[in-house]
Amino acid sequence: MLFYVQMKWKHEGRISLEELWEVEQAEAEHAVETINSGFCVGIWKVAAQKRVIAIIDSPDAEELDRTALGRLPMREYLEFEEVWPLRDYLGFAEDVKKRYQV
Repeated sequence: MLFYVQMKWKHEGRISLEELWEVEQAEAEHAVETINSGFCVGIWKVAAQKRVIAIIDSPDAEELDRTALGRLPMREYLEFEEVWPLRDYLGFAEDVKKRYQV
């Protein structure tokens, strides 16, 4: 299942900038692993903002929750602003043609 995930860095007053870069380096390495495994379809840093957007291909919401709250190196410094399940548009179009009837 695909999810749109929007996160914001929340580190001010909690860790130094040098500590942030250390954690962010671990996060970047984790991102490469999840992209290579197919769990993360894509991830983008929003220019000029402390915000990251990702498309995640998780088997279910439970696995996404485990990753977000337990596996991410930045988990203590991320605020999950938006998490939206995404539906394939072509499947939606087929339901529209059928008027959501079986």
